Amino acid sequence: MNLKLILFLLVSSIFIFSFNDSFAEVEPILITVSPSMNDIIFDGKWTNYLEWKQSSHNQFSFGVNDILHLRTAHYGDYIYVLVDAVSDLTLDEKKDQATVCLDGENNKNKIHDNNDFCFTVMLGDEEGFIFQGNQTEESNLSMHVIPNPHDFIAKSAISDENDRYTKTPHPSYEFKIPIDLLERSDNYGFYLSVYDSSLDKFYSWPQNSTRKNLSEIPSPSSWGDIISPDKSLPELNLPILVFTILIFMIIILQSKGKIPTFTGKSSF
Repeated sequence: MNLKLILFLLVSSIFIFSFNDSFAEVEPILITVSPSMNDIIFDGKWTNYLEWKQSSHNQFSFGVNDILHLRTAHYGDYIYVLVDAVSDLTLDEKKDQATVCLDGENNKNKIHDNNDFCFTVMLGDEEGFIFQGNQTEESNLSMHVIPNPHDFIAKSAISDENDRYTKTPHPSYEFKIPIDLLERSDNYGFYLSVYDSSLDKFYSWPQNSTRKNLSEIPSPSSWGDIISPDKSLPELNLPILVFTILIFMIIILQSKGKIPTFTGKSSF
């Protein structure tokens, strides 16, 4: 085999693998900032047609008839998530379930570390649970329940006539997640899982990280990304923002000689 043929086969192989890898990548979820999140009524469903309108929308299809709608937004100190399981018409309360996971560092670790959090709630429940990675064992069970912060909300109900996508009753899930649990960032690891009890089936995003049972959460290395394209997340709260602006102004004024600098020498 001559040298030119060997080089041709080598370059072709590299191109093919690169091409396949590019298609294997999952497009990130783009989260938006929305002051209207202050008006959300957390009852586990679409309370009115416009309630979640000012939020990012992603639709995930699993075959012809299985569809999930995801709405996400952030504002102030919280991330807001609505999961709308429009294809699940069996309404198994206390059995159907939605789980949202966020990786504060987005380090794509193979095990769940203490920056990995999963938030879950069952259909019909008024309170959810939070799981945190414990980084102690290389297994999919390396997460444990932690106490809920007072401002964490996870509720689920049957969405119906006010739903934006269908008036046929189906499960929906609402989350209000304190950003302080995570490191403030414009790029988090993200995982979504919805369990249909009647079919004993999981629907997940990314779809190559589907769960096998309720006690198992896939490795963060298989999670996708949720990013703030305009860098509006993380947001600084007002006191920190004011303090930052004051420090910046003092530095500018000192550089222009309008504020005296102190040498520490006494004038007496």
